[in-house]
Amino acid sequence: MATKRMLQLGEQIREHIAMMLVRGEISDPRVRGITLNSVKMSPDLQIAKVYFSVLGEPEQRKLAEKGLKQASGFIRRELGKSLLIRYTPEIVFYYDDSVEYSVKMGALLTKVSDELKENEKNSSLQDESLSQEHQPKK
Repeated sequence: MATKRMLQLGEQIREHIAMMLVRGEISDPRVRGITLNSVKMSPDLQIAKVYFSVLGEPEQRKLAEKGLKQASGFIRRELGKSLLIRYTPEIVFYYDDSVEYSVKMGALLTKVSDELKENEKNSSLQDESLSQEHQPKK
């Protein structure tokens, strides 16, 4: 279970790394366009697992992973300067596919919804044509 301190430190690390990306302190072009989703701290606060996502092809994801891994030492040093903690945690980056998953699920739900609307439309047209056939002719 995550303690309050683990959650607080994780959020501080996420904010600092995000600001470094926004300000352009990490100048590697491979890390442009990434989104930091969350940071999970180990119980001893020695390891920070940073979960990120990037929209695009799998090749772009691999490039972003390599860029972040290469920049992790710089990021750790900068965090050590700004965070008031005894030990700066090791930064490990993990790709988080939850955003892609939610986009796929949204597309599937939209498809199902469209199919249901189409089926309802077709059934109402059939009901209408059946009711016209059974009406007495004048």
